[in-house]
Amino acid sequence: MTSFILSQIFGGIALVLVCISFFQNKRCFLILQCASNLFYAGGFFASLSFVAGINTCISIIRTIAIYFYEKNGKTTPYYITLLFFIAYIIVTILFFNGYWDIIPLTTSILITFAMVMKDMLAVNYMLLLPNFLLIIYNIFNAFYTSSILNLIGFIVTIIAIIKIYKNRKEDESYKIIRKIAFSKQISKIKFKPK
Repeated sequence: MTSFILSQIFGGIALVLVCISFFQNKRCFLILQCASNLFYAGGFFASLSFVAGINTCISIIRTIAIYFYEKNGKTTPYYITLLFFIAYIIVTILFFNGYWDIIPLTTSILITFAMVMKDMLAVNYMLLLPNFLLIIYNIFNAFYTSSILNLIGFIVTIIAIIKIYKNRKEDESYKIIRKIAFSKQISKIKFKPK
């Protein structure tokens, strides 16, 4: 019973930190996301879900590594991405406790793929499945506050996809209007004075 209560408390703290992070600058966002993930992992550790807890801690390191590569204008090397994949797989093999442990492995790998992609639309599409799978995993394991956190992530991802589509559509409309406005045909039109 104590592990259940602790996992809910840790998940609740993670949920609050994630919600606060959405309204911060990039630096504070990163710090709050990392702190949130520590509490998220704490909820897994409290319930002895070691694969999910350790993979979440590895994901914190992955997020920081990718952030520093991007901050310096570099692409994350493939070998770094591969090292994280190997770490996730090793943790899953060492602490495997049942078929449900395949979900944290799968989601960690999918999110890592998403984080090294450049196209934000593709990134967000890539994040839908992991968030959905984690909702199921967390409900099955009675991590209810953590499942709310992943539900919020799922909803925010859908909103981001819609926003990207809307912005791309507006950009295309702007390009068409600009093309028409500055085309040679329009410049040849002579206006008659009244």
